[in-house]
Amino acid sequence: ACARAGGSPAAARAARARAGPSPRCIVAPSRGRRAVPGGRRAVPARRRASSAEDASIQSLAAETSPSSPSSPSSSTRVPGSREVPSSPSFSSATRSLDLDVAAPHADPTARVWYLPNFLDDDEFAAVRDGCEKLRKRMKSDHSFATGRLSAVVPPTSAAYAAFCNARALRKLRDASGVKDLRPGDYPTEARLYRPGSSMAWHQDVVLYERPQVELIYTVVNDSDARTEWVGSDGVCRGLAPPANSALVFEAGGAWHRVRASTVGTRTIVKALYVENFAKTAAFAEVMEEAPWRR
Repeated sequence: ACARAGGSPAAARAARARAGPSPRCIVAPSRGRRAVPGGRRAVPARRRASSAEDASIQSLAAETSPSSPSSPSSSTRVPGSREVPSSPSFSSATRSLDLDVAAPHADPTARVWYLPNFLDDDEFAAVRDGCEKLRKRMKSDHSFATGRLSAVVPPTSAAYAAFCNARALRKLRDASGVKDLRPGDYPTEARLYRPGSSMAWHQDVVLYERPQVELIYTVVNDSDARTEWVGSDGVCRGLAPPANSALVFEAGGAWHRVRASTVGTRTIVKALYVENFAKTAAFAEVMEEAPWRR
């Protein structure tokens, strides 16, 4: 948990600087460091891929060590829920298995989904225009993400409404299998990735007693950045998400990262969805350290 500060705003800022990045994610350690308490076993078996993917999967899986004893994992995951691979240990040269960006992808065991063409044309336009207006209000994101900017999407805006309507909720419920899924009370964020912006391997911290479902919706992407994750079979998969596509991760689930771009920018919206609003202790910490509260 981050250090808390009392007293003046200056003292609070100084304490946050000493404490380091916001605890919004669980980050994979370098090789050789101890695991944090509460780690869970890795998925012991790998699903066999189709013959078309087989050669690529074998070469990638050989570089993966999902049972590494140095792998941390969330200790706030609900007991009895699905297990996922531990921290990945891919080398920097490892290539991920490319997904077809025009086709949906689902890995219910790892709790990750990809949904192309997520919004209709009018909703997409509202989100794009809303994010463009927010660019001047974005602030540096002092989580462990490198070079990222973010701002809150106003709850009264058309951009916010696009992620709360019946059509969006139906898609998320059908994909995740969580029939009572609804928008959470953590603010929806617009985020801007610039050249060099990245995120290391991480799991999203569980903020609610029932782990939240996190939507990463790509608004605009003219960069060469890639999002990658570890599937339930231990294979690294990835894609350069096109506009109007959604990646969905359950908190505490699949390890994922954003590889830095060399050119261009990518704008996303991140929204959280929950089964109920009972929270973990991490929720208050994350809210306290949010960049748009500084």
